[in-house]
Amino acid sequence: MVHAAAFQSNTLNDIRITYLPDGLLSLDPMAMFPTSTVADWQRYRGLLDSEGKLVGSLGAYIIQTPGHALLVDAGFGPGSFERGPFKVQGGELLSSLKLARLDPSDIDSVFFTHLHSDHVGWVGRNVDGQRVQTFPNARYLIRDAEWHRFDDPAENRAGVEDALRLLEPRIKLVAAGEQLVPGVTILATPGHTAGHSSLLIAVGQQRAILLGDTFHSAVQMEHPEWSNTFDRDYERAKQARQWMLRELAKPATIGIGTHLSGSVFGRLIPVQDTFRWQEV
Repeated sequence: MVHAAAFQSNTLNDIRITYLPDGLLSLDPMAMFPTSTVADWQRYRGLLDSEGKLVGSLGAYIIQTPGHALLVDAGFGPGSFERGPFKVQGGELLSSLKLARLDPSDIDSVFFTHLHSDHVGWVGRNVDGQRVQTFPNARYLIRDAEWHRFDDPAENRAGVEDALRLLEPRIKLVAAGEQLVPGVTILATPGHTAGHSSLLIAVGQQRAILLGDTFHSAVQMEHPEWSNTFDRDYERAKQARQWMLRELAKPATIGIGTHLSGSVFGRLIPVQDTFRWQEV
């Protein structure tokens, strides 16, 4: 039975990467991937639930290095959203953080792969009737191209207004190629949004790539040409996936996909003229 990913960790030498579930996504597969067909999904029934919906995970990551606790993204937040073929349910992130034996005050940095509502939901929370920052001791980091896309008054702010307001006094802009903490480097993977980022975690010969929303489902490992309906620039998103497939195919590389079902950790396995995702 397909299911959203559970709390899980993977370690590269002295760096520990932990997935913190916040909830789940339920999506109509052809609404999510509008160029796919009913026949296509007959091959991928294993990714669908009993109602024929594509199941996705929803959460964030904590990267723990000697001396640092880096949160990557901030989930959807408490509550749910349902519109047509899309359903989102969040609210588990702080409980997941507790499973990792951490308190919100332990987080020293928060990095956002991009600013969509399911990645910024726990930026703030209500305490005694006031909206306060959930991670009070953190510095907040985002790639400059992603933050500045909101300079355009026409940019869609649905679901992120509250987060933008809380972040504005404290946000620090960073660039592709910078190290967030030792061993963790920003990669530019635009397309899903103009400033979308991924992260490369490297220790010696071991590598892990936190994919953000470059891929929304393992099916895109075999079909990188399948853009999803939330991609801002379909062509650049496809190019980012094709580039990322080459990176994931390199030796000793683990991929980490935020919205993948089952396990968010996996490896890319070459199969004839394509690739297959193998969970680890």
